[in-house]
Amino acid sequence: MTSERIPSSRRRRLIAQTRACALWGLGIFLTANLGMWIATQTFMPHLRDPEFGYKLNLLKRRMAAEPERPLLVLLGSSRTGQGLRPGVMPDIQTPDGRTPLVFNFSQVGSGPLSELVALRRLLRAGIRPNWLAIEILPALLGKNVDAFSDTGNCISRTNWDDLQLLCDYLPDTQNLKSRWYKTQLYPWHAHRFSFMNHYASDWVPWRLRLDHWKSLDPWGWSDIGLDSQPLVLVPAALEVSRMTYQEGLRHFRLSSVQDRALRDLLALCRQENIPALLYLMPEGDIFRSWYAPATSAALHDHLSRISVECRTPVVDARLWMQDKYFGDSHHLYRKGASLFTQRFGPEVLSRLVQGQTAALPDLVAPVSPAYPQEGNPDSPLQAEQSSGQTNVPMLSIHGEKKRTVGER
Repeated sequence: MTSERIPSSRRRRLIAQTRACALWGLGIFLTANLGMWIATQTFMPHLRDPEFGYKLNLLKRRMAAEPERPLLVLLGSSRTGQGLRPGVMPDIQTPDGRTPLVFNFSQVGSGPLSELVALRRLLRAGIRPNWLAIEILPALLGKNVDAFSDTGNCISRTNWDDLQLLCDYLPDTQNLKSRWYKTQLYPWHAHRFSFMNHYASDWVPWRLRLDHWKSLDPWGWSDIGLDSQPLVLVPAALEVSRMTYQEGLRHFRLSSVQDRALRDLLALCRQENIPALLYLMPEGDIFRSWYAPATSAALHDHLSRISVECRTPVVDARLWMQDKYFGDSHHLYRKGASLFTQRFGPEVLSRLVQGQTAALPDLVAPVSPAYPQEGNPDSPLQAEQSSGQTNVPMLSIHGEKKRTVGER
């Protein structure tokens, strides 16, 4: 039937119905995207950033169930995520006899900038830790990009406040903003895998699965593996570690982005009156062999400087665990995590909550103030340098005691 044979009244009805269907479809599409955007930016953060969102919801439940307990938060990378198990930690107590709630809020790939984002997120959520233990992953001090600052794969994890913070640190703000705005236009597409992993994880290919955050233990630790898991080095995992870190550790140059973020993170702790310490997680012999001598010297000088200037102790635990407890020479197996936690809690975290970080003679020691001078092209350190002398006891690298200035 040609259009000429269709009565004009019927043709008008068809046009009106088609227009109505199109408008209804457009309205449903816009409403669904607006709803998804509001949900991911406010009350459903686990759909925008599953790792942070699951841990935030879990921490809120724990705090609501035990409101009388003060809070000690661990911020760090996947090394801390797998390597520190607050659930097996011997009880530590405050001077007034309370037992803190120790919560592992580490996130994969986190350096100082990501840890700063995480702390600001917690504060905005109304969670103010009583103490912070902050991991330093040395290799990430040489990278401008970490978990939250990747303008490619991870930009959809950030909200408006995160974006404003990142723009203060990252050089390519135009690209950062452009990619962020694009993800806000189609939130269902940007967060499709998070949504599927949360509600229908069995439908998602294994390589895209993000639902392992559902298996967190009550203290935020990534509850993976078994205590009976064989303690063997995994060649494939070791190769991934080598490809990820070896080159950066051999040709290390301190990132001004991470240097500034670390200083600002510690400044925020002082502003909020949150006592903090920095720590380095255990590493195996193979991983430590990738450090060039210049890299080790640069890291020692930088962390010494941070420790003295920010009045924050640095605990170096890289030699604490035997090689057999690592699958890839820097992530601890479940059994290794238990052993490490049972030592780290009493020897380090207990001193933090008791206000006795100066009483860590076996872990921190006086450092030399001799830092590379600014402008030396051969120095891996690129941050601003200054001279001076100090006897403040702060840092021990690889467990070796450093002499005080003037000591013989």
